[in-house]
Amino acid sequence: MPEPRKHHYLSQFYLRGFSVNGRSICQIEKRGGRAYVSSIRDTAATRDYHELDYPGADDPNVVEKRLAQIETTLAEGLRRAIESGIATPETHTKIIELVTLLRVRVPAFKTSIEAFLQKVVRSVGVMLERRGELPAAPKGFDDLLRMENLSITISNWKILEIMFKIAADRRLFDMLTAMKPAILRAPEGTFFLTCDQPVALFHPTAFSTDAYGVRLADPAIEVSVPLSSRVLLFLSWPTNPAAVSYATDREATIHEVVEFNRRTVVMADSLVFAPELSQWAVVTAARYSHCSAGVDLDVLDGGGDFLHLARFRPVMRPDRYDALSN
Repeated sequence: MPEPRKHHYLSQFYLRGFSVNGRSICQIEKRGGRAYVSSIRDTAATRDYHELDYPGADDPNVVEKRLAQIETTLAEGLRRAIESGIATPETHTKIIELVTLLRVRVPAFKTSIEAFLQKVVRSVGVMLERRGELPAAPKGFDDLLRMENLSITISNWKILEIMFKIAADRRLFDMLTAMKPAILRAPEGTFFLTCDQPVALFHPTAFSTDAYGVRLADPAIEVSVPLSSRVLLFLSWPTNPAAVSYATDREATIHEVVEFNRRTVVMADSLVFAPELSQWAVVTAARYSHCSAGVDLDVLDGGGDFLHLARFRPVMRPDRYDALSN
């Protein structure tokens, strides 16, 4: 059997929920607006995305193979949630496990881990350089070999290690489980979009200039995750935790469909997915193409030391983005 080289960062079973025929899906480029139909086998996939690239790895594709096993149970949990809502603890658990994977397995999150590690390595190198603790550069190579000018590469296995440690963090799972779940179903004639970063975090009072970003435990945070073109999961912090039971299950209003699709497009890194090549989906993606959310990295140089900040910028209210574009 050939080794799997085309690795999906969004599972095929998940993408099929946004397909009319189970084989293809509409892919819309967030910037530029190009839209086209793509095979699910080729969508949200990158060559060797989960490869263990350290020397001597017994099986470089073991992560991809293990994920395929895990996805079998997650697919069943997703099917039950779409058909019957979150009616049992088992379904609730599987859906939250799916959400954690959808949040941290995607390219935008993976890239932020890589960028953070690169910045840390460069900061350490600069500090050693300033202290004179690095070997002297050969004559004529002083500028070329300065830490600020070096290209820093992080091995894929190290990025994967951190990525899946976060996905398996029990604290993250417990927080998502403690939130109040609701299943919203799209009215006839409408549908939910998804994207290459489908777990959207929204905060009603956030600004792009907030010094610390937001955290999942913030009581005002809302989480939305399209489960299929017809079903969306909505998580919010309950005002009375003791009163939380299993998810409510109801039809969404037209306004809610529009708003949750806005949050999905804002959260998208570069790709939006729709069940059909519709003008409405293309226009929706274009309307919010200038908006973004996600991990924001910053490095403060204190002269002797460096401070690394990793903040999460949530989806904001529409008027916040209007102010930024003016």
